[in-house]
Amino acid sequence: MTDYVFILGSNWLLSIAELIVYFRNRDIHVGVKDFSKRAVVLSIADDFNDEQLTNIQSALGGCYKVAKVVASYDCKTAKRAFPVTGRINQRDRAALLSCPWVKEVWAQPKDERIKFGVSAYPMWNDQSVDLKRYTVAMDEAVKAILVEMGAKNVAYYVYEGPDRRKSDRQNTALWPQTLIRHGLLTSPNAEVLTVFTTKTLYIGKTVAVYDSILQQHRDEARPYTSPEISTSPKLCRTLLNVAGAKPGDTVLDPFCGTGTLLMEAAVLGMSSIGIDIGDNAVKGTIANLRWLERELDQKLKFTVVRGDAREADSIVKEEVDAVAFEPELGPVYSTAPEDDEAEKTVRDLTSLYRDSLMAASRCLKQGGRVAMTLPAINSEQGLFRVDLAELLRGTPFTLMPFLPKDCVIDTVTKGEEPRLKTERTSLPERKRGQIVQRELVMLSR
Repeated sequence: MTDYVFILGSNWLLSIAELIVYFRNRDIHVGVKDFSKRAVVLSIADDFNDEQLTNIQSALGGCYKVAKVVASYDCKTAKRAFPVTGRINQRDRAALLSCPWVKEVWAQPKDERIKFGVSAYPMWNDQSVDLKRYTVAMDEAVKAILVEMGAKNVAYYVYEGPDRRKSDRQNTALWPQTLIRHGLLTSPNAEVLTVFTTKTLYIGKTVAVYDSILQQHRDEARPYTSPEISTSPKLCRTLLNVAGAKPGDTVLDPFCGTGTLLMEAAVLGMSSIGIDIGDNAVKGTIANLRWLERELDQKLKFTVVRGDAREADSIVKEEVDAVAFEPELGPVYSTAPEDDEAEKTVRDLTSLYRDSLMAASRCLKQGGRVAMTLPAINSEQGLFRVDLAELLRGTPFTLMPFLPKDCVIDTVTKGEEPRLKTERTSLPERKRGQIVQRELVMLSR
């Protein structure tokens, strides 16, 4: 087994679940060894090369970086070596800064010109380590060791600006685009990734990162957009993974909207079929896919048809490997609706979804999966969600749980925050303040 660390998106739970599904889709044995709300350490049966890890990273919707673990320490060592308050333990500091793992990252640094950076990802609310001093000290220690090993020139980069998700939080990690811009993923350069969990400090060499510039370009430069019905590219990738879609598969999106999911499927080497009831959406989706063909300079295999998702079986003339979609989520509310209105919306949508699933089931291969979002509406008094039993009543689908029990290795701390609840029938995809939020479900035919 080899340990890898993945830096998670803001929805850390969904990001971990997507990883587990991704590897199990490929019959790769994987277990959660450790985690925080910022990172997860997976023990994986396969030992991947850099190209394979880059391909894995590019297929994921919820992870920003992937690194191969080269060392680990008891977190208490770092807390004693770089305390926020109190006396420094010089022995622990010396042990931490001896960095014996440097030879794992740079096997032959002699005569090389090396650029690097140390990034630190702490627990969300952990303030027991002086991260700024820790990060700079690690940078200086690594630089000194590389010079001693014969490197011709060594320079390091430090974090830039505040955390984009929370401006008052100290940022001690390099952004993915910083790594790309300065060539820190190209040998002999490197990023040293350090991740704190409840009990352990993991150190790894970053192999691949999320390329936000390319994905942002696809999302913003395409000819047809509509904020009211668009789904984020990252969520679309997550949906594709949850649906079990792989390169070469044919994916059905019966609510294709602006075609974001079909575009992401195309980038990942999949064929796609899109259906939408709106004439503008269909024309816009086709325009977006034609634009993507020009961007990629390759012919894409897709079909986009105007029609009702509830009649997908009469529209689609071939068997599909996976179904993935974000359906109509109901009205766009400016203020929280009354309970009666929210309840009626959920009831009407449940009927629409059930009929659409029945139609999709007749197009989907036996054993195929569906990944879809469901609305969770914040009314004046509470939260109204789709009843999953009612949704699946009369359909050939069964719920597949996220985070099965056997994916968590016994060494993961239990009874402490954060907790990793297994066997979940749905996962939230929510943003604070939204009236209509989302949940993801995974269904098997």
